[in-house]
Amino acid sequence: MSKKILSAIALGGCGLSLNALADVQVTPNTTVGSQVFADVSHISNEQAANSVAPDGTGFDVKRFYLIVDHMFNDVWSANLTTDAQYISSPSVSVTTAPVAAGTKPVTVTTSTTNSGAVTEVFIKKLYLQAKFDDAFVLHAGSFSSPWTNFAEGLYSYRWIEKTTTDRLGFANTADWGLHATGSFGDTGVNYALSAVNGNGYKNPSRSKDVDFEGQANWVSPFGVTVGVGFYEGHLGQVTAANQDFDKNTASRLNAAINYQWEGLRVGGEYFVAKNYKTVNSLTAGTFGTSAVIATTATGIVPSDKAGGGSVWASYAFLEQYSVFARYDDTTLSKDRLSGLKDKYFNLGVGYKPIKQIDTALVYKYEKVDNGSTSISGADANGSYTIGGTNALTSGKFSEVGVYMAYKF
Repeated sequence: MSKKILSAIALGGCGLSLNALADVQVTPNTTVGSQVFADVSHISNEQAANSVAPDGTGFDVKRFYLIVDHMFNDVWSANLTTDAQYISSPSVSVTTAPVAAGTKPVTVTTSTTNSGAVTEVFIKKLYLQAKFDDAFVLHAGSFSSPWTNFAEGLYSYRWIEKTTTDRLGFANTADWGLHATGSFGDTGVNYALSAVNGNGYKNPSRSKDVDFEGQANWVSPFGVTVGVGFYEGHLGQVTAANQDFDKNTASRLNAAINYQWEGLRVGGEYFVAKNYKTVNSLTAGTFGTSAVIATTATGIVPSDKAGGGSVWASYAFLEQYSVFARYDDTTLSKDRLSGLKDKYFNLGVGYKPIKQIDTALVYKYEKVDNGSTSISGADANGSYTIGGTNALTSGKFSEVGVYMAYKF
């Protein structure tokens, strides 16, 4: 596909007319590409022994990125990366306006979330970059979050599954703010620091204060990489309207290690997160309620912790073939409902026909005990619920299918 056509597709996805782009040329300093994650699989999702959605056989497009990079000069550059999400139903609020006696009431629409079942294109990354030195590169705008970006690089199978903190809702993949990254030559030391709004890339609105995230790692000459990370802030939830409400500070600590030698990769990640989310009640056991800010001036928001780890291994035994596996074990609510646990594993066989395409036959299994939680990993930017109907029941999820990632 020519650069001219790719440019038209990318900019057309941003809402511009393709006809207006008929004569647009990509300069030597501009590259345009795309990356797609897709699968066809069979899913079984049981909640307290009853089948619930999603289930059955079908095709998913998990991610569809359109990526534009432009170099102004050796220091300045810019990036635009779009993503897509599916919205299944509209959300409309209506109000009947009060009128005088004897006159006809008038119903007016006060808010509309969307117009119906649609797939929306939105911004994932949009930043201006200034590379002053390898040890100091500045990014202003929506840019990759320090820890998720690092952990995905170690795991290397993001197209099969998100990393632990991302899929369970304890980390963003990108956020709006000011970011610094760098590497220190032959030392193998790298870092990333961010001051962000805290809402994630889908919500660029500002909050009362910025959040802070950082990560540092060392890549040894012996194939071992070790890294640590942190996050602290209010996740974009504290504003001038609720700043006096009862609140907690969300925080997270991460550590990871990975060993890579020729076709072998073995690694793991551990995290502790405080006051990100909690259960809505000890009886219902539904995990996902905010543990940052109370909903009313007289409300109390409980403090809660979560923690767990992930281990993975893969081996490319031939140039085009590999095997891989991963296991996660997480306690979602240590303080409020300590029996609420999530256990997940996947395993598969990969086949890479050409450099730009990855395919794999994959089996996944997950079980949530003593409650339920929402997992980020369904169809385009969606999520699904796994677990029981209350804090005394459990649920399980399994999937088998063919996964694919390709880029152009």
